[in-house]
Amino acid sequence: MTAQIGNLLFDSISLNTGDIAIGIAAAQILAERGITAQIVDPLGERMPGQMIIGGGELIRPAGDRLYDVFRQPGAHILNAAGVWDTAGGLDYLKDYAYVSARSSREVDVLRRWVPQAEIVPCATTLLRSDHYEIPGIEPGELLVGIHMVPHSLRQIENLVPLLNSIPHKKVYIPFTHYNGDATFMRHLPFDKSNSIFLDALTPLELHSVVGQMDRVIVSSLHASIFAYSQNIPFASVFQQKAQNYFEDRGLGAHVVADRSQLREMIDRMETEAFDFSEPIERDTAAIARAFDRYATILGQNEQESVPLVAVENPVTSRIRHEVLLAQAQQIIGDRDLTLAGSESARLAAIAESEAMAQESAAMTRKTAQETAENSEVQQARIDDLEHRLTQTENALARITRSRWWRLAVAVTRPARRARTALHRLAGMLQRP
Repeated sequence: MTAQIGNLLFDSISLNTGDIAIGIAAAQILAERGITAQIVDPLGERMPGQMIIGGGELIRPAGDRLYDVFRQPGAHILNAAGVWDTAGGLDYLKDYAYVSARSSREVDVLRRWVPQAEIVPCATTLLRSDHYEIPGIEPGELLVGIHMVPHSLRQIENLVPLLNSIPHKKVYIPFTHYNGDATFMRHLPFDKSNSIFLDALTPLELHSVVGQMDRVIVSSLHASIFAYSQNIPFASVFQQKAQNYFEDRGLGAHVVADRSQLREMIDRMETEAFDFSEPIERDTAAIARAFDRYATILGQNEQESVPLVAVENPVTSRIRHEVLLAQAQQIIGDRDLTLAGSESARLAAIAESEAMAQESAAMTRKTAQETAENSEVQQARIDDLEHRLTQTENALARITRSRWWRLAVAVTRPARRARTALHRLAGMLQRP
């Protein structure tokens, strides 16, 4: 009996952890149904007649040298594809045996051409991995996984100090290796006193690492799915595809678009007990139903095995190198943009600080001037009062030294004596 084959076509060129993990997960799920998975080279010379096509944002506007490869005509299966809002010219999907996208917003785009298109969660929800021993971890430590890329720093203001303020051991996890995120995170001014920086790991090792965290803060859809599917609390730096995916599961608040939202989610992960068991169970059932259907579709036709070509032809090799070069240039440009923005922010902060210092100095001078002016006014008032008091004292002295004052005192003296005698007599008469 010939073994049943499932040909998997996904973006296996860029070595994106999420895309590779989709291929691994699909192979694991097919194996449970007695189907042997074969990875199809997107730039191979010949394509099988029927394939499961999915993994990453494959459905885009026409005209891209790489992603046009995934616009394959025939009775294929489109599995949980990522779909751009601007995608068009998808009439070829009408001949597919099954069409699905990973979120409701993305499936709405497909339904313009295929009304029966369905939503199927990402296969990595069911990914299985062996335990990976994280170096430097002590038993019982609370671990916070961190994954940051240049986009994260532009999205979240003052991100590094916010992450440094988390009072737990942090494990920095490179996930999107094509981004050079390992070196990027190592060179950011993170507090390294209670931190572990991992090297580049395989998708299955990364799946195990994320599953060992107590919570994670990440900048990748599939890093977020790795956490969610293993019931690990997470905050995912905003990407539209992540927002689309987690809104379908009622977890839109876990996708954070600014500092205040991230601060709130960090606080919530510190104080709340999250449990994603119910949506995970629903996703698991939906994926199982979809792959059961895939197995039925594949079983209706004898699947063709396309052998891998050991030596690439010059045209294919050039295309592959051009794709990787374009990707590298985009990543470098993204880093340059982030560095330029960081430097601009630094210079703006310096300028603002200098402006504030100048304003403060001006205010100090103004206050000192006002104080001096007020002191002069008060001193003038004191001098005036002292002058008037001196005049009054001099006038009183002149009066008391005059002959008329002495005569008035002499005249009134007998009267004062008589008044004193009467007071004494009255006192005596009142005694018993």
